[in-house]
Amino acid sequence: MPVVSPVLRISLSGIAKLAKVQRPVVSMWRSRTAATESPFPSPIATDRGRELFDAYEVATWMLSTGRGNNPDAVADAAMYATFDGLTPGDSVAFGALTALITLRATHGTSLSQLDRDAILDLADEADPDNLFLTREVEAVEQDLPAFARFVDVLVDSAYGAAAAFESLLAERFRDGRRTLTRVALSPDMTALIEALAVELVRSNSAGEPDSPTLVDPTGSGGDLLLRAVLAMGEDADVTVVTADTITDAARLLRRRLLVHGIPRRGFTVSEAGVFDLKDAAIHIAQYPTAEEPTASPAAILSSIENIALQMDDSQRAIIVAPASVLVDSGLARDAEQIRASILRSGRVRAVVRLPRGLVTTNQRQALSVWVLGPAHADIPLGDRWTMTADLSDGALATDTRLDLVSDLAAAMGDRRTVRSHSFRFAHPTMTSGILARSGSLVEVSTTVTHNAVVDEPERSPLARDAAAIPARVDGMLAAMGETFPLSPGSVSPATTRQTLPLATMGNLAREGHVRCLSGTRLRAEHVGAGHGFIVIGTDELTGRSPVGSRTADRLLFADSYPAGRLTEPGDVIICTGASMRAWVDREGSSVVAFPARILRISDSDPAGLLPDVLAADVEAQRSSDWKRWTVRRIVQEERAPLTTTLATLRSERAALLDRLHQLDQLTDLLVDGVAAGSLTLTGTDADSNLSPKGTH
Repeated sequence: MPVVSPVLRISLSGIAKLAKVQRPVVSMWRSRTAATESPFPSPIATDRGRELFDAYEVATWMLSTGRGNNPDAVADAAMYATFDGLTPGDSVAFGALTALITLRATHGTSLSQLDRDAILDLADEADPDNLFLTREVEAVEQDLPAFARFVDVLVDSAYGAAAAFESLLAERFRDGRRTLTRVALSPDMTALIEALAVELVRSNSAGEPDSPTLVDPTGSGGDLLLRAVLAMGEDADVTVVTADTITDAARLLRRRLLVHGIPRRGFTVSEAGVFDLKDAAIHIAQYPTAEEPTASPAAILSSIENIALQMDDSQRAIIVAPASVLVDSGLARDAEQIRASILRSGRVRAVVRLPRGLVTTNQRQALSVWVLGPAHADIPLGDRWTMTADLSDGALATDTRLDLVSDLAAAMGDRRTVRSHSFRFAHPTMTSGILARSGSLVEVSTTVTHNAVVDEPERSPLARDAAAIPARVDGMLAAMGETFPLSPGSVSPATTRQTLPLATMGNLAREGHVRCLSGTRLRAEHVGAGHGFIVIGTDELTGRSPVGSRTADRLLFADSYPAGRLTEPGDVIICTGASMRAWVDREGSSVVAFPARILRISDSDPAGLLPDVLAADVEAQRSSDWKRWTVRRIVQEERAPLTTTLATLRSERAALLDRLHQLDQLTDLLVDGVAAGSLTLTGTDADSNLSPKGTH
């Protein structure tokens, strides 16, 4: 029968991709060629206000006019276009297209030469049990010939069925396929998981690196599973095992594996989540799934618990889920109990909080990764540890991914492996301490004792080499000699080390030890330079303006800002952004200008916080989220002496700055006086004198 080429429609953004140019370039082509002999082709349709063009007409026009950077534009046009039978968000048509691409891959020849009944027979032959494509083909039975023609064009344009399949998936965001985009991950995230899967396969002594088994217990995690399989390399004999669920996402995954030539084995998951798997497998599971994108934390954690309970010691698991489920505080009681149960099992060997922006359609959501493996059978429950890492404020650049994967692979080892590995991001944390926390699982607060992993406390950005400090102080005392501003014997090495553990500001705020108060949004006309309240904002904190140079009239402030607040003595004023700045307001009664903020320590229960120490710690932070800051605390016995000593050092520093200012002024006056002839210098040694000109 005659074959009619389908009409391919392409949007302006699709044209830009086809031409390999930026989107504004296409608009420029349209405007600049409108009055020429070869104008840009006219649109043939519109879809929700979006103009659509004939893809072949545009591709031909680009080649004839020499525009764009794709000499194969005509052949590639189908990869960036749709045909009239497919509308954005049409899940039925999308399922049919992916099914027909899979059918063509298994059949080995084009489909456009076949009529409707022949295509249906071919589908029934390829999938007699209706597990992956028969239902999707039958859903467009009346339009099968048109769909088949488009599939042939698309496969030929993409130079293969697998590439054509992936090109359809790549357009899921533009086409508004919510079920496929709500849980889609960024390339950096999928690259991290594929690298981690490869490393876990290589480091698993119970498995076979050349013939690994990868398992998707959800049955629908196509992106992560496929990337992990392909990352194993062409020489690896990979076995893929997925759950025999009947959801649309599970059927799509089976088609995707088949079109890539990846053999699959299924397994049954009971309604209670029970399954039987004996291989030395690597489980890869992402939650929520495409089929249940709004699953509750309790439902997600129940699924993860099923995986943990049914793993044996030869198996590993990579779990990806929102940080709000795996790491953060605030879970409902039922979900919290399930999470605690999984942690108590000992199989959670590493917990990582990742930065925001790794979920393609939800840039504000933060993800976390759990790595599961065998529990430390030879270590008492009270001495077991979990490696934790917080990458909230970084980015998953290539070097970060490599070092994190190295840390996580080492976390699967025994005590000797952990001791010998130089961790960049992860650190050992007592599992009992994690279970006792009310805040984030990855905060720095619990020290691993020598009975467990290491002989030193956890490291943090605020960590100091405490053992070396006394010797360094002695060196400074010797260098300063009599100019040392403190009395002899006022500083000496401690006979016993007394410290409070590091704490996060979020926990301290929840427990009422500190508050973060917003600054006042001052109007420019209300800020002057006369008498009134001193105004402190980012200009003062960053040094662009001296403290005291800006003021707000007292009566005007009270009248215009009834909710405005003044500082109290000891408040720490902060600003965040490109650099962290903090300043202690010792006098109080200042106005803090937004976006600067106030950290106010509780007078009744400061929990070891001191304003000067807190200000120093703020400037050492990297995160702009103040609740995630890790800060030091001072034991009660040292609070008063440290406060007094710091006051003495500040006074000495102020006197030296005043002396330096006087020397600078004297330098300028000497230069000006001698140059003007009003001063003369009578000598060059230490006893030199200077006098007004003409007195000698």
